[in-house]
Amino acid sequence: MNNLKKYLAEGLLIVFSVLFALFINKLVDDHKTNKKKTIAIESIKKELYRNSAIINKWKERHIKIRNRITELVEGRNDSLKTELLKHEFLNLGVLTNNESLIDAILTNTAWESAKSTGIISEFDFDTTQKLTHVYSMQEVLTERTVIKILDYYFDPNAHNMENIDETLTQFQLRFWELTGQEELMTNLYNEAINQIKK
Repeated sequence: MNNLKKYLAEGLLIVFSVLFALFINKLVDDHKTNKKKTIAIESIKKELYRNSAIINKWKERHIKIRNRITELVEGRNDSLKTELLKHEFLNLGVLTNNESLIDAILTNTAWESAKSTGIISEFDFDTTQKLTHVYSMQEVLTERTVIKILDYYFDPNAHNMENIDETLTQFQLRFWELTGQEELMTNLYNEAINQIKK
């Protein structure tokens, strides 16, 4: 009977030790996961702030360009049109006031890192949804809308100065689309930042 009590006590001690070790391992794993999640969220938040600042600068610059083009299309800026027609090609510098169209790059490194490491599975559904939306729209803006403007500019037909009015109208439409998407991006960045601050 004493041996049975001894074996039972030793058995319970072993079971308790194993369960305790598993519990400690789980705590350590949870701590590591939470630390990775915190780092990922912080990196994404910084990236969103940085991208939001870039978009605000872009929007300000692109609205000025859009307005200059609109003045030309509506015949309200003869001196600008005269300057434009001095060239044998469409001089984009005249439309952009000699500023670059894009002077910084929107990044998605933190977001892609979170996806590739799998830590995104630890985010709640609403956060994942907001972040997916903002980064998808960011891709549309940079990979499609901006590229459409550049593609049109590099099309030889755009430099036929006999069709300058038609070309300016096309640019006007593209810049309206661009500035509209930049306005949308400003809102999406704010929503995403507020979501991950919760």
